[in-house]
Amino acid sequence: MKGLLKFWNKISWVLFLAMGVALALPSCQEPDPFPTTPQIQFNNLQYIELTENGNPDSLILYFDFQDGDGNLGLEGDENYPPYQDYNFYFDANNQLITYNQVEVDLPMTVYDPDQDAIIEINEDIRPSYDCINYEILYVNYEDRTYLLPGIDPDEIDLNLYDQDTIFLEKNPFRNNIEVKYYRKRGSGNYDEIDWRYLTSEFGCGISFDGRFPILDFESAAESASLEGTIKYSMVSTGFRTVLRKDTFNIRFRIMDRSRNRSEYAETGDVTLDQLIR
Repeated sequence: MKGLLKFWNKISWVLFLAMGVALALPSCQEPDPFPTTPQIQFNNLQYIELTENGNPDSLILYFDFQDGDGNLGLEGDENYPPYQDYNFYFDANNQLITYNQVEVDLPMTVYDPDQDAIIEINEDIRPSYDCINYEILYVNYEDRTYLLPGIDPDEIDLNLYDQDTIFLEKNPFRNNIEVKYYRKRGSGNYDEIDWRYLTSEFGCGISFDGRFPILDFESAAESASLEGTIKYSMVSTGFRTVLRKDTFNIRFRIMDRSRNRSEYAETGDVTLDQLIR
């Protein structure tokens, strides 16, 4: 059943949820061999501003890529390690740790995807509540299953589940594109804009990190070189409110299916008025 997921010993399997990010497939052609670590270069940035009340605007990022083994892209339903959404914390009894839990039987354990290992922590490291370190989930502790946020209550009997605020980490490998915004200040300095905190003191706002799908199944299967241009659309009603007429830039990088990350690429300094299409 869609939305019903199992948390296994220390490793969870989940579905990807799009957070206001749209994307399109690139056009690709058969290239000469390239390095197996993705190479990217900024191509173009467009801003589409809608005048209708309540409709979101779009910032559309175009960038060129080259990849030696063609293994770029993650599908939305790839919910197995190492692409799962969450890395859960467990107590010494192999039970999920919650925000409201008074005491935790130590050591805590958590799966570390960087080391592909279970890490033991001999102290209670739970921070105060925020949306970065906690997620409100419906959990069936007997069956060791949980539901993703936003599940339709008509699809499943919620009486079988307890709603808890679960202590966890957002898996750094769940997305394959990372996007950072920077506002230019005086003397050439830049401040990062953390969109997650602009509308919520607990960091519950949108992130523009996301996924683009598998670009070429044949190239990925045969480890063949691939190049092309990716169009990545970021949608929000807050671009004009946040960025106004300020100068800003965007820095971004991508990750292939082997978890090789490209270097960051940059758009250069722009304003929304310069980008309007």
